[in-house]
Amino acid sequence: MFIAVLLLPFASASADALTPPSIVQIQTDGTIVTFFADQWVTAYCVTTKDVIPEADHPDWRPCDGIGASFFKTDGSYFLRVRNKNGAVSDAAPFVVESEFFYITEAEGLGHLTRPMETFLAENGDSIDAFNARIAKSATDAGIYTRTSVGNIGMTLLSDMAVYNMTLSYQPRGNYTLQDEWGISPSWGKRFSEVEKDSAGTYRHFGMNCGTIIEWVYKQAGLHIGRTSGRKGIFDSGYHKRAGDNKLPLDAGDTGDIIATKTGHTMMILDRVDTDEDGLSDSYYVLEMESPYLKLKLRSLYSVRLCTLYDMSAVFDNTGALKNNLRWWTGSYWIPKEDFPSYYDAAALNAPVRTDVFPQFHIKLIKSCLFSRIF
Repeated sequence: MFIAVLLLPFASASADALTPPSIVQIQTDGTIVTFFADQWVTAYCVTTKDVIPEADHPDWRPCDGIGASFFKTDGSYFLRVRNKNGAVSDAAPFVVESEFFYITEAEGLGHLTRPMETFLAENGDSIDAFNARIAKSATDAGIYTRTSVGNIGMTLLSDMAVYNMTLSYQPRGNYTLQDEWGISPSWGKRFSEVEKDSAGTYRHFGMNCGTIIEWVYKQAGLHIGRTSGRKGIFDSGYHKRAGDNKLPLDAGDTGDIIATKTGHTMMILDRVDTDEDGLSDSYYVLEMESPYLKLKLRSLYSVRLCTLYDMSAVFDNTGALKNNLRWWTGSYWIPKEDFPSYYDAAALNAPVRTDVFPQFHIKLIKSCLFSRIF
């Protein structure tokens, strides 16, 4: 475990809430952004222009402490924080520059039609090397977190795009059993018999819309597979009863799930401003949509007939369904001893990140102790 302690003399819950907060530091590491304020704050917002969203605008994301980490795709932004009395800080500019390829709609990409293991070897790559990159993206962001889920999703999309390739859709595709981690060597392998559904005919191993999300969560150390099967993976995020994690369609964040009326699902990677007014009006989503996996830009209008599900209860490990999981029953958080060994190597080389401890730890110490989990 790597630990960093940050001592800010005025950063406590008892700070003068009438005084507007200030942002004292912003750290960017690829797509992971971490900030610290000079007093306790309850919300932060990221805009593409120097504007202040209305107090109830969903670009204000909740937090409870003197800092937070979040996933953000490449671009130039402004960050503000707000305290419990509604006082808002000045804007702090920051830039996100990662090495990811952002190819929307898989434009110009082929989809995998021979075994992943063979394909990677032909390109001077390997399953082991790809898995090491997935593990690095998870541990760099901190396992069990939204930031990790976002980083893993973009790593899969981008590392495939390096080879002008994406993953094939398979109606019953699955690679999420207890001992199945990382990249499947069989993705892209040809079936002995074709599979068909209402959307088309399929000849190669891959994933479907729900299992790709379950797979991404698993690489971040989060198990959302239930004994009742894959249907309704978004129910893993409910608190006490089914449906109590539904959100307004404009309120999604990294890792939240959008479901259509027909049961098709997609996972939010980031909030996006497409009309350049400074505020979010769309989402980047990871979407396995027949016939292949895509990074897709979804406007709020395009999801108007869908349902948005908050997955906070999974990240917080508080959801009611954690006792109804297929594996590791009783916790969404997969025990660290059950991670593949290559995660240990990735963690040793991960940067020291100042992710905030769970809130019950933060409130014990006025100086606020920060740590990574892994």
